[in-house]
This record gives sequence, C-alpha cells and structure tokens, in this order.
Amino acid sequence: MSQPVPKPEPPTPEADRLVRMVVGGDTPAFAGLIRLYESDVWRIASTLVRDWEATENLVQQAFIDAYTHLHQYQLGTDFGAWIRTLTRNRLRKELRTLSRAEQRLAVYREQLAERLRAEEPVHDDSDVYLSALRSCREELPEDEAAILRLRYERGLSFEAIATRRGTTAAAVQRAISRIRFRLRACIEGQLKPT
Repeated sequence: MSQPVPKPEPPTPEADRLVRMVVGGDTPAFAGLIRLYESDVWRIASTLVRDWEATENLVQQAFIDAYTHLHQYQLGTDFGAWIRTLTRNRLRKELRTLSRAEQRLAVYREQLAERLRAEEPVHDDSDVYLSALRSCREELPEDEAAILRLRYERGLSFEAIATRRGTTAAAVQRAISRIRFRLRACIEGQLKPT
C-alpha cells in the first residue's frame, strides 16, 4: 500500500500566511508583504524608471495594486511571481500614460509655438521677450517658481505636482494659470515703450 504523497509546501508560505491575515481583515499585516517583496518590486520599477521619485511612486502604486487585487491571488502559488507581474503591468501602464502625455505636450507646444508665431510682429524681438520673461520669473516667489519648473521644465502633470505638494490637481492648475497671467502682465509691462 502506497503512502499518501505529502502536499508540497507553497513556494511562499510566509506570504500566503500574511495574505490570509490581510484577507481575513488584518490590514496591518500587509506591511509584512511589503517588507518581503519591496526589494523585488523596487528592482523591477527602477530598471526602466531612472528618476528616484518616480520609481518610489511606482513602487507605492504597485503595492496599492497588490492590496486592491489581493483577493485575486491564489494561495499556494508563488506570491513573488504574482506581485512581480503586477509591478510589470503597472510599469507598462505608467509608460503608456507617460507616452500619451508626452505626445499631448508635444502637440500643445507646437500649437503654442504656432500661435506665438502668428502673434509675433514681423521683426524678431524674441531676445527682448525672453529677457523680459527671465526677469519676470526671477521676481516670482520661490514656491511659484518651483511649480513652474515642475510643470514646464520637468513636464509633470497637474496630478503629479498636486501629489508632491499635497493639494489637488485643480488647485495646481489654478495656481499655474494665475502665475502665467501675472507673468504675462509683467512681460507686457516690461515691453511697453517708455
């Protein structure tokens, strides 16, 4: 008579134990899963995203995805493989979103350049305009200058800036609109003939 074949240990018994706890209502147990897999998730996120802050945001989002979809994980399988797949999917989604945002920004820049060219007088006074712009930007409070740098130099979305600043995307958009209005008035004041 043959002996029963013992059931193989799951590849990640500690992860499965923590998943059971979280699914059972012990939300703080999720921190244990983060401790176990943070380096794996970080390694995947940092392979394509070279910016430390963006990598950190991606890692956080991957764990949020894992927590949100924890009920889909099958106990007894490899939790590490599952969360690595979630992380790769999140990375692909972020890269697609970034690509679309960059494309929209490129179209916007081109439209803005065309509009500015149409509004330009026949003579080229771009150096004078740029000088006035620089002068007016130097007069901005550091907080406002920082918002402009995030938006126009780093190309961050209103949402990304809002996350960094602990506010809403709508508030960031309004702030940038007000700053641009003041810059325009300042530039016009400097360009007026005396």
